[in-house]
Amino acid sequence: MKVTIFAQKKKTKENREFYTYLATLTKKDGSEDKLEAKFREECGAPDPKKCPLIIEVDKANANISEKKETYTNEVGEEKEVIRRRLWVSAYTESDEKFVDSSLEDYE
Repeated sequence: MKVTIFAQKKKTKENREFYTYLATLTKKDGSEDKLEAKFREECGAPDPKKCPLIIEVDKANANISEKKETYTNEVGEEKEVIRRRLWVSAYTESDEKFVDSSLEDYE
């Protein structure tokens, strides 16, 4: 299975920088799901400087977890969301290069 991985730099309140990873998975019907990606310690996370990149993951070395969370928006309304995470325990970097097609529909 091919997975596109994006790295996002964040900071803690103490100004410590770290990276989170986002994944794009393509369903059998061609639609895409975006979710958080977590890499287990035994395989390590990809180099964020190489992102976005495509990795290859055997389905036996990954799983998706779902968790319902409630948050309060800026208007004070409580909202419930389902947070999905892709957990990866082994992967290889693909030779295929990521091609950004996000602006193809624009002139």
